[in-house]
Amino acid sequence: MRLLVGLHHLELGGSQLNALDLAVSMRDHGHDVAVFGIHDGTPGPVADLARSAGLPVILTRHPAERGRRVAPARWGVARALTAAARTHRADLLHVYEFPLSLDALFGPHLSLGVPVVTTIYGMAVPSWLARGPELVMGNRDLTDQALAFGMSAHLIEPPVNTDSDNPDAVDGKAFRTRYGIADDELMIGVVSRLEPEMKAEGIGRAMAALPLIGDDRLRLVVVGDGPSYADLEERARAVNAQLGRPAVLMTGALTDPRPAYAATDIAIGMGGSALRAMSFGAPIVVLGVEGFSRSCTPEDFDYFITNGYFGYGGGDLDPAPLAAQIAELAADPVRRERLGEWSRRTVEERYSLKAAADALGEIYTKAMAAGQRRRVGAAARVAAHKAVADLLPAALRRGDQ
Repeated sequence: MRLLVGLHHLELGGSQLNALDLAVSMRDHGHDVAVFGIHDGTPGPVADLARSAGLPVILTRHPAERGRRVAPARWGVARALTAAARTHRADLLHVYEFPLSLDALFGPHLSLGVPVVTTIYGMAVPSWLARGPELVMGNRDLTDQALAFGMSAHLIEPPVNTDSDNPDAVDGKAFRTRYGIADDELMIGVVSRLEPEMKAEGIGRAMAALPLIGDDRLRLVVVGDGPSYADLEERARAVNAQLGRPAVLMTGALTDPRPAYAATDIAIGMGGSALRAMSFGAPIVVLGVEGFSRSCTPEDFDYFITNGYFGYGGGDLDPAPLAAQIAELAADPVRRERLGEWSRRTVEERYSLKAAADALGEIYTKAMAAGQRRRVGAAARVAAHKAVADLLPAALRRGDQ
């Protein structure tokens, strides 16, 4: 099978790295795989990672990560995706996140009849998504929501390559030496794309938590880049000035963030990044939005199985709860070690890349069996439904945006 994998951007992030791991697995299963990616001027590091893995990469430049309000798709991206599907002679298109799903529906699917599979590792299900194409969700709750909407939804939790995301495979000490983190200091690590919608709030709360904890051993290391970098950098400078020490360090994006994971004593984060930190044997406090944070422990694991590694708080952005969660781990090295061992074991047993690749292969087979029928009616319904959803007040459209 000739497979084209579409990434909604090329910066380091859980969705992109998961997509790349699965694309390589599909190639190793004998499929002819190429990667399509969007950038706004300079391709992000995931493009180089894909090439390093031996996958051909087709790039297009476009300034917007999402389409305009009430517009069903980004027409420039839809045309580029159609051209890429034609060039690769794709039998199947697998795209990640809903903006590119729209571009695929209104581009290569309607133009060429190429079947589309969409994976959404975001934290909401837009109710206007097409009902027919196969849809992959990252947690049980969102899968159930999609099924309730009448979508053909499947659960594949974000996979982790436990061979490469392994503390024995990467030198974390070299990372600590490079960035001046002493052996007696505790590194709080977060690897994330710095986006205003979900990521920046929690990272900002982590910065604000440091003065509340009052532990000079703590160093918060933020690995990643994105639209919120400048704002977070300014907040980091303010916290460092308040504490009179370099408590917060921002490294920018790293082509290979694994040394940062390996160097981490206490991880914070969400989604696939949270699972990677767990694969490296780190205890983790999971971040969300609207003030959400929650330690991932055996006692609370059912929450994460159902909701994924994310959550919505009550809207109170007080950093005190997060400060207490970090302080509890910082004060108890035995608890950190036990939770780290449990984290690694949990990822090995539940989130292996092989199991995810096998499940995805079955979904591809189902999508191919549906044939080349163009879903013109579904596209019209999506366009109308999305236009209405875009006009709703923000408070009424958490998932429909």
